[in-house]
Amino acid sequence: MPKYAASDDGKVVGGKIIVFLSPARGETAPSAGRSSPAEQADTGKLQAAALTSAARKGVPFCAECEHARRELASKSREPG
Repeated sequence: MPKYAASDDGKVVGGKIIVFLSPARGETAPSAGRSSPAEQADTGKLQAAALTSAARKGVPFCAECEHARRELASKSREPG
């Protein structure tokens, strides 16, 4: 099998699409996209505030929460 580079990602070769998953052995992935610890802390605070606000309002913020909300709603409509 021929070797492919990251720039080949998405190309069609022999009727198949190349999907580049990781750098070749011995190479390291670039760290340019990593945020600083201060940015991570700020992001964490913002996420916590958003989740707290959603919980106070009763707004589901994930698929599991939405599923649980619908299940509770359907049970409350059933004659008990």
